[in-house]
Amino acid sequence: AMHADMEAQRVCEQLYQAIILVFSVAGFIVGYCMESFRITVYAVFAGVCIASAICVPDWGIFKGKDPPVWLEEGITRRPPGKGIKAATESQEDKKDS
Repeated sequence: AMHADMEAQRVCEQLYQAIILVFSVAGFIVGYCMESFRITVYAVFAGVCIASAICVPDWGIFKGKDPPVWLEEGITRRPPGKGIKAATESQEDKKDS
């Protein structure tokens, strides 16, 4: 099964925050004008509910184009040359050149 990759998760998180921010600002403005804190709270709650309905399920639009590469079952060690240490070493090699 395909799952969201890291880039898709980043976009989804930004969308989640943007939806909540828009609803919060709109709710604050309307609540301030109508002098009702209840409207502000309801707007924030509605934003969280809508953002959760859009971003929490694993919808097809968030399925990654670059799925993560998983290790084969039973492998407990990383293959040589993979991981943070190898990436750091390769960056240091590029700096020396």
